[in-house]
Order: sequence, then C-alpha cells, then structure tokens
Amino acid sequence: MNRFIFLFSFLLILIGSCKNTGFNNSDTALARVYDTYLYTSDLDGLVPSNASTADSLSICRNYIDNWVKNQLLFYQAEKNLTGEQKDFSRQLEDYRNSLVIYKYESELIRQTLDTLVTEDETENYYQANQQNFKLNNNIVRVVFAQVNNDSPKRERIKSLVESELEEDRDSLEFYCLRYAEDYEIVDEDWIIFNEFVMRVPLEVDKPETYLNNNKFVEFQVESDYYYVNFLEYRLSESISPLALERGNIQSIILNMRKKMLISAMKQEIFDNAMESNNFEYY
Repeated sequence: MNRFIFLFSFLLILIGSCKNTGFNNSDTALARVYDTYLYTSDLDGLVPSNASTADSLSICRNYIDNWVKNQLLFYQAEKNLTGEQKDFSRQLEDYRNSLVIYKYESELIRQTLDTLVTEDETENYYQANQQNFKLNNNIVRVVFAQVNNDSPKRERIKSLVESELEEDRDSLEFYCLRYAEDYEIVDEDWIIFNEFVMRVPLEVDKPETYLNNNKFVEFQVESDYYYVNFLEYRLSESISPLALERGNIQSIILNMRKKMLISAMKQEIFDNAMESNNFEYY
C-alpha cells in the first residue's frame, strides 16, 4: 500500500483532489461525482507490480477519468428514467436463475458424463456424416528432404524419401538430422498443400493438376537438391480424411451426449414433480 500512497499523493497534485475527512477518515478521496466518492482503496490491484511510475500514474488517471464519466452518465440516466424503466428486478431474477441452472448442469456433466469416445463410435459417425466433412484446401501426406549437393548421404536420403516402406522412415530421419538442410516426414498427418509449397520451391501452376500428375519429385535449386514424395493427397471439396476430423468428431459426439444428458435430467425432474404433484397449470 505504501507504493500506492506515494503514487496517489503525487496524482492528487495533478488532478487537484484532496483528503476528504467528512466521508472516510482512513482513505484518500480521489474524485467526487455529486455525493459519490472514489477512494484510493478502490484502485487496489489496478496497477501491475512491474509498472513504472509514469505508467502507474497514467493507468490510475485513466481509471479515474473513466469513473467520473461513467458516474456522471449514470446520474443523468437515473434522473431522466422513470421508476418503471429503472426496474430490472425481472431481468436480474431471470439472469440469476440462468446462472444457477447453468452451474447445476455443468456440475452434472462434470460428474456423470462419459467422456470416452471409442474409435468405432468415431468411425461410425464419420461414415454416416461424410457430407459434412468437405475440405476447404488441398491437403497432402508427404515425405520431403532438402540436401546439399556436397552431402555424402545425398543419394541415400533420396532413396529413403522415395521409399514407400514405413520402416524406412526412422532411417530417413536419422540421415536427415545429420546431413539434410531441411526435411519433413508427414506420413501419418496431413498438411495444407499451399503451405507446403511456400516452404518448398515447387513450380505449381494448378495444384489439382500438379498433384494428379506427380508422385515423386526431384529438382535442384542452386546447390541444393529437393526430394518430395507425395504419399497421398486430397483435393479441395473432396471428403476430409478421418485422421483430420477425429478430434472434431469426438467433440461432436461429446456435445451430443451432453445434450442427451441434460434432456434426460430435465425430463426426470419433470416426471418426478408430476408424480409428486409439485406443480400444476392454471
């Protein structure tokens, strides 16, 4: 608090505030709007501990200015609105009810929801809803290496990039770590083709045509050789692969379970209340 007292003492000089002993004997008044006062204690925690003195004063001054403007606006609104216009009891009650219900539903979900989504559930949903999983971009699974012409393992790396055997991937990474300028082994995941082209200087006029006609690509730029093996590709507007949609599908299934759980809970409460004659319509 000592830091605040020092800062605010200086701030008081800047804005012409003073100690107000008539309203609060243990705090310093920073501003007044009609009969409402802003005190130093209202600003506790406002300024980050690592802020400079100049920044601290700027933060406090802005806060005080905004407080004054808001209080003046509130006073004007209070004076000009009717009692009926200022009655928010219904809205406040509805808001509180919504918060209580939301909290109860959240706790129910946390305690009882089965969050395990099996691979069979994921695949079944994918197969039944493929029309909902169309791609917005061309995507590829690719193995790629950029190797300097002087590299002693350039030909070995080329053969491993070109290989379709999964067991060659570890060997490829071993050699690329030591002898390649750059490399990528995306044999399970997918990447957007345009992003890959930004990394590798392929000459691509029409991506669809290029992917349809190229499997293994080898070219040289200055002293570097590039080796690219397109293991698989999917064109824009085609069905997105399950590997890309797995997380999304699992989220969808969990949201469906949440809705079913809440719906069942509401129905159970309704049925129990009806059986106990705890409500009636008039």
